[in-house]
Amino acid sequence: MSKPLPSEYRAKVLNESWTNFSILRHGRFDGMLVTSKNSGTHWLKYMLAVALAETHGIPHPAYFSENAVRPYIGWPKDDVTFPELPRLAFSHTIPHHLAEWGWARSLAGLPPYVLAVRHPMSILASHHAKWEYDIKVDWLTYLKGDPGGSKYRCDLYWLARFWNRWGDVRARHGESLLLVQYERTQKDPRAVLQAVSDHWALGLTPAALDVALAAGTKEAMALKVDPDAEPNVLQNRKTPLSDLFTGEAMDIYADHVRTLFRHDLDYDLFSLPA
Repeated sequence: MSKPLPSEYRAKVLNESWTNFSILRHGRFDGMLVTSKNSGTHWLKYMLAVALAETHGIPHPAYFSENAVRPYIGWPKDDVTFPELPRLAFSHTIPHHLAEWGWARSLAGLPPYVLAVRHPMSILASHHAKWEYDIKVDWLTYLKGDPGGSKYRCDLYWLARFWNRWGDVRARHGESLLLVQYERTQKDPRAVLQAVSDHWALGLTPAALDVALAAGTKEAMALKVDPDAEPNVLQNRKTPLSDLFTGEAMDIYADHVRTLFRHDLDYDLFSLPA
């Protein structure tokens, strides 16, 4: 018999799945980037913004921060900054069921999506390292998570809700959704940028990709830190995943994944990422 889901978690899933109508704003865009938390969002958006700027002959973003990149890939509520650019936006949203229904997608004019994710083990380790100063809980307490979704910006319960909803959308409308894994981006960032360009019909030039890849190195980005942005975006986790996911920690993680996750998004969720 499968383990019952916590009532607070079930309530959160119902609320997000049936009352989050934010996707209705997506129809005015040429492409939407939907990313899991701590999945290289700043890096991917910054490289895309530099490539767009280089292709269209406009100024590059001054920093890699969210606000500095918003004129190129903004929030769905943002106004247009550069009319010559394709309209692109990003979100961490967990979508309404409308995103699955073909008639609703057509009526809303939903654009092609890029879904950027990372192995959950890496996300959890990165998130705890980045926000430990704020959440002030130890690793095991954080791994146990909050079923109601009020204590943490991201935990296993949030990841399960994000994975499951976008996994459902991908299962029904995979042709309109490009899955981008952070690990693949690390191995071949040019191929990923080209795939995104093709999916959104951006027409990014090879020279622009060269400039974006050079700008996207850790050394180059370290020179583009926004003094007004959130701290610790370039944090380097010091404890290896093999030490974090062992013993009781691995038991907690594996139990949550078995209970909560319905989609794997092409990951082996029970093994350390390659």
